Amino acid sequence: MDTLLQDLRFALRNLRRTPAFPLAAIATLALGVGATTAIFSTVNAALLRPLPYPNARDLYAVRTTLTDGRVTTGLLAPCEIVRLNDPNLSVARAAGLGPQDATFLSKDGTPRRTRVYAVTEGFFDLFGLPMTLGTAPALPVNANTPPQVVISQRVWRNEFAADPAIVGKPIRFAEVSTTIGGVAPADFDTPHNADFWFVIQPDPKGVNHSWEGYMRLKPGTTIERARSEMASVMSGLARDFPSSAKNRVYVVNPLVDSIVGDLGPILIVVLSATTLLLLLACVNVTNLLLARGAARAREMAVRVALGAGRGRIVRQLLTESVLLATAGATVGLFIAYIGVRLLLRLSAGTLPRLDAVPFDASVLLFALATLIVSGVFVGFAPALRLARTDVRALLNESGRSASGGRGTTRWLNAMTIAQIALAITLVAGAGWLIRGFEKLRATNPGFVADKRLVFDVALQGPKYRDNAAVTAGWIDLFDRIRPLHGVAAVGGISSFPLRGSQENSLFVQLRGETMDPANPMGSRQRFATPGLFGAMGIRMLAGRDFTLDDRPDTARVAVVNNTFVRRYLSGKEPLTVHFSSGYPTINPQSEVAIIGVVEDVRQKSLSDPPEPAFYTSTLQFAARRESVVVATTLVDTTPLQSAIRDEVRKLDPQMAVDFESAPQIIATTLRRKELGMTLMLLFGLASVALAAVGIYGVIAYGASQRTDEVATRLALGATQQNVFWLVLKQGRTLAAIGTAIGLAVAYVAGQIVSSRLYEVSASDPAILGAATLLVVSIALVATIIPAWRVSHIAPARVLRPE
Repeated sequence: MDTLLQDLRFALRNLRRTPAFPLAAIATLALGVGATTAIFSTVNAALLRPLPYPNARDLYAVRTTLTDGRVTTGLLAPCEIVRLNDPNLSVARAAGLGPQDATFLSKDGTPRRTRVYAVTEGFFDLFGLPMTLGTAPALPVNANTPPQVVISQRVWRNEFAADPAIVGKPIRFAEVSTTIGGVAPADFDTPHNADFWFVIQPDPKGVNHSWEGYMRLKPGTTIERARSEMASVMSGLARDFPSSAKNRVYVVNPLVDSIVGDLGPILIVVLSATTLLLLLACVNVTNLLLARGAARAREMAVRVALGAGRGRIVRQLLTESVLLATAGATVGLFIAYIGVRLLLRLSAGTLPRLDAVPFDASVLLFALATLIVSGVFVGFAPALRLARTDVRALLNESGRSASGGRGTTRWLNAMTIAQIALAITLVAGAGWLIRGFEKLRATNPGFVADKRLVFDVALQGPKYRDNAAVTAGWIDLFDRIRPLHGVAAVGGISSFPLRGSQENSLFVQLRGETMDPANPMGSRQRFATPGLFGAMGIRMLAGRDFTLDDRPDTARVAVVNNTFVRRYLSGKEPLTVHFSSGYPTINPQSEVAIIGVVEDVRQKSLSDPPEPAFYTSTLQFAARRESVVVATTLVDTTPLQSAIRDEVRKLDPQMAVDFESAPQIIATTLRRKELGMTLMLLFGLASVALAAVGIYGVIAYGASQRTDEVATRLALGATQQNVFWLVLKQGRTLAAIGTAIGLAVAYVAGQIVSSRLYEVSASDPAILGAATLLVVSIALVATIIPAWRVSHIAPARVLRPE
């Protein structure tokens, strides 16, 4: 212990003697440790932190898909949920969840748009958390009794002032009045930001796929065994419901993966990049230590000559490096904390599992491990260099001989090559994410987003008792909105693109053709009002839009998208085609005539290709829920929003209106990609800065070791230009080798990363070329400065001591 304290005191004295060196080393390590810890804390919060449910590893999200490539919602049918609850299976409990249209009425009668979900029995038991108040509700006693609701903690606090006697009290929705059965657990957040849940009984023979599925495995059961059993369950369903379940399979993923979605891969890519950044920081500090070690050669030689063992010297150097790493990690933790707060301000806090990013024990252990690894790493090369050198070599390196510093110079050159290679890899990584994001943002969504307002309306309740009342309600609503100042067009659609709304998925059959059971044609169905395509700016490619003349008592019509035409109507004139639809069987009464073809719309996401889809008129099929789209000429839409709310209240005082702009909707879908791009861009710039500092240090050190040689050359008639190019050649050689290695590493890394990005190639010459040009340019600048300085030394001043 006394020896360790002595080493620490000696290290502190040495570092205080030359404060510029420790400050540079600490700042460099702090940047690397801070960035890595900040991203790890984010990964920890999103992916590693356990879900707040007992035995959360046994919880899985369940969906379905069709192996023959047909269009499907990916959701579960009631029969598929019911059969997973067979007690002979490894599944302890399976439950479903589906969104519902309901408008909550606060105590003063103000309508509020909330997130209401129907769940199957046992939904809350599946997750295993005790209710805050009350119990998990059971099914209603009879069909005429409205189900009790479970309210979220947020609603309990904000709307009911955390009333401890809330259970059993009435609660009103615009569509129904019922009572509160319980308050959800504080940590319960499935699905994200839900407000209300109520229990309904699924039909054991229901085949419509409209439920999100969840399941818990029995203790000790492997997911492989469960998947095998679930395949057998689906085989039985395919026998009983061939139209629905044939070629369908269950898709099971850990619940945390389902919650995080594509944010997980993005964070893993960014964490890999920050690890490279930390490595680059360590290489930079190692360079500083090597150069400093060469400058302290005489000191080390004297200590060895006085009897200090090599182990004692090595331990002293490692003590200094660990001390620097400790200071750097401490500052890095502060940088990490600030960085996480900035991430949350960059809207990361609105993403699942990132509403809070705690600095818990896992993060602190990671920071400690980073400290130890970086401390040993940065001290290893100088210590190894010393261990392989005898006292006479150290004494030679203390002088100004041209050959004395060759050993150290070789180490420094190797570290510089590594810096250049790592910088190119990081800059290329940033380039890939930027290119993928820009391509995604430039993707045509199929509609015009600029100056479009979107709000949801559901025509529910006794006022809209039948289809005629619903149709009249839509006509009345649009007649009220259309004359308002600033409204250019208005229309409604059953599911506005890019909002994750559920869509109908139906089989279609062309008139005069027979559906192939082995390969039926599938299509999305969307309901649209007259004027919708104009309001959204969806281009009409052929035919006409819906009109007010398309009523229930007229021939039924449809508008199809371009993908529908390409996939199913090859060689046919679309405007002459009639087709029927249905699920799980074709309904002959559903036949429609195609009256128009419109441009494809990216419905799921900007990165997913359009699917076949057809639009039917809301006035003919009386859809009760629509997303209303208002095209406006105004820049400031606040007065228009207020006017629309007033008109909606006149139509129905219990209708809630919450506006979104179409650009906001698109921006929300890009938020995760934008977060990853921003982080990679910052890390790429940081890597270039670190590489520039490191290259400058190496070239400057090398030039300082050659001052006698340079002075002699100048004295014997060499020009400043000769000397300048001589020193510059050293940097050029290092840059060439580092660039070759960096491009190879970047290409290999790109092969792994590009599969997770949108339309990005690992061999994209523009990205690799730009990364190379940037890093090489910075390396050139970092080389030119010391080359110019050494070429302008005064030979007489240098050679006078000789």
